[in-house]
Amino acid sequence: MASRVSFQENLQIAVASAIAILAIGLIIGTVLIHEINAARAEANPTPPITFPIINPQTNIGLPTKLYITDLTVQAAIEQVTIATDGSMAVPKDPMNAGWYATGTRPGAIGSAVIDGHVNWWGGKAGVFKNLHTIKPGTKIMVTDDTGAIISFIVIKTTKYDAAADATDIFTSTDGLAHLNLITCTGTWNTALHQYNDRLVVFADLIVE
Repeated sequence: MASRVSFQENLQIAVASAIAILAIGLIIGTVLIHEINAARAEANPTPPITFPIINPQTNIGLPTKLYITDLTVQAAIEQVTIATDGSMAVPKDPMNAGWYATGTRPGAIGSAVIDGHVNWWGGKAGVFKNLHTIKPGTKIMVTDDTGAIISFIVIKTTKYDAAADATDIFTSTDGLAHLNLITCTGTWNTALHQYNDRLVVFADLIVE
């Protein structure tokens, strides 16, 4: 009986020792695998995730539509240049907007300019009838003929005399992309057949 007990005890000790040795082996193996993987990672690091930097001058198409959701504006964009009196021409359709086609395209570096009528003959409303209500922070969107949607955020609004120097509306030197909207405001001058002031909305490109 004593020899049988001794044999069982020895067997239990042997099994326990084997389990302990196996556990130690697993721990050492895990550590070695971790160290090997770490060494491989250092030798061949995973490239960091990068996000493309939007270049405002890349693949800018011709503007086709203007959207100002807060003002319920959804207008086709005509291309306009210079009128016979030297001013920026206006769109032929009172519900369309007019992009100054010899200037900057919306989304490109510089100041793109789009104008529109506040009203029309016979008391008909124009596309920018409510532009005077626009607030800083309002979003403006332009789509182009490539299918791109270019977004801007309103920074400020300013009133100009109709005869004032408008250089800062059409040009910029800060290397950023801007969109400026123009419409008429003030008092109607019956002699000149125009309003005496211009309302200008200054907006900056939203880089997403």
